[in-house]
Amino acid sequence: MYPPSSSMFASVRRHFDDPRISDAVLMTVPTGTEGTEPARLTAAEMHEALYGPASDPQFAAAVWKEALRIALNDLAPHDTGKLLLIWLALPRLTGTVHRICTRLRADRSDVEAEMVLALLEELAAPDAASRLSDSSLIHAARARAWRFARHGLRELPSTKVERIIQDSTLTTPGGEADAPTEGSLDVRVDRPDGPHELRAPLRFRVRTEHLRKGAFADTNDRTGDRSTRHGPRRKQRAGRRANTPPVRPARRRA
Repeated sequence: MYPPSSSMFASVRRHFDDPRISDAVLMTVPTGTEGTEPARLTAAEMHEALYGPASDPQFAAAVWKEALRIALNDLAPHDTGKLLLIWLALPRLTGTVHRICTRLRADRSDVEAEMVLALLEELAAPDAASRLSDSSLIHAARARAWRFARHGLRELPSTKVERIIQDSTLTTPGGEADAPTEGSLDVRVDRPDGPHELRAPLRFRVRTEHLRKGAFADTNDRTGDRSTRHGPRRKQRAGRRANTPPVRPARRRA
């Protein structure tokens, strides 16, 4: 009934599917009627009050308000206030997850995780108690998921290095793949500055003909103007291009 076990939403649902969990959570919600005692609801009854066929909008708003108050006061790691709020928000987020995954081909597990992170970050904000509401929480989760998926569209993975490494021409006639061959080059990519870049330099060996074939051609043209994306490639001048990793002849092992 639920998505694969790796799904964040499915894990939260399974947690509250356990009657020992759902029945142990009790929340007191004002009914809004003068002279009427506040209602004490379990987690399952809260869910029914929000999404059941007999849901009353005024009472549903009171349920959201109380659930949000409990989540904001949930400071202990073992408390379930924040998890309860996430569970109650899932029906309002599932449709957005489906649209994002269908239109932008994003991974469902990643989209759901981004939504949950957005909810937790909003609850942890210093001014959360004064500005948050159920609608603002849902909006923040949806907006973050769309941004995440659209950002992924701008990533252009390349397999050029992998194709060079796997090329059978890199193996010497004797079958020793690591032995330097005549005309081969050692390529070194130094570690760039920044916390999210390479953690160590990259070194690998290629044949010179791969460089002449444009194996390391710049891929930035794929992100440029659409009107020129499929135009003919300009012939590059001989010599080293800017921002190209240094290339030096391979040294024959002793």
